[in-house]
Order: sequence, then C-alpha cells, then structure tokens
Amino acid sequence: MPSSPPNVPSPDSNTGPANAPSTDGAKAASVGAIIGGVIGFLFFFIWHFGAASLSYAKYGSIGWAILDFFFATIYYPYYALVLNTPVATMMGGRRRR
Repeated sequence: MPSSPPNVPSPDSNTGPANAPSTDGAKAASVGAIIGGVIGFLFFFIWHFGAASLSYAKYGSIGWAILDFFFATIYYPYYALVLNTPVATMMGGRRRR
C-alpha cells in the first residue's frame, strides 16, 4: 500500500523557532536602549552646554558660545591649556605681615 503524502502546513502558519513570537527579552532590550539613549543625550547636552556657558563667561559673546557648544570636545582642552588663568594664591609657607 503506498503511503500518503505528508500534510504541508499553510504558508501563514507559525512554525519553527525563526517564526516564534517575540519574548519579553526583546521588549526589555528596547526599553533599555531607549533609557540608555536618553541618559547619553542628557550627558551630551550637559557637556556641550557647559562648554557654551564657559565660553560665554570668558568672551561674553553668544556667537562664540554657540560655536563652542558644537565643538566642546575641542574647546575644553583649549580652555584648560591656553585660556585658563592660574589662581594667584600662595599655599603654605610663612605668613607675611
């Protein structure tokens, strides 16, 4: 007696691990990515806003502050090495009268 052909599932059926429904791990990963992105953006904004604020305090110009907002990674070392004036206080030693 010949055997009958196997039953072929319909193309819309959900079979196999590749077609398995997504788990809660995928949702947690996407929520974690969103939270990490928000924290990263806040750090980015505060870092660049600090450079703009420092530039505005130094030059008093909105134009320089906007420029230094966008180039904060260059402005911070430039400020630290070139623009920052050292404090003229003496530490330690004998007190003068």
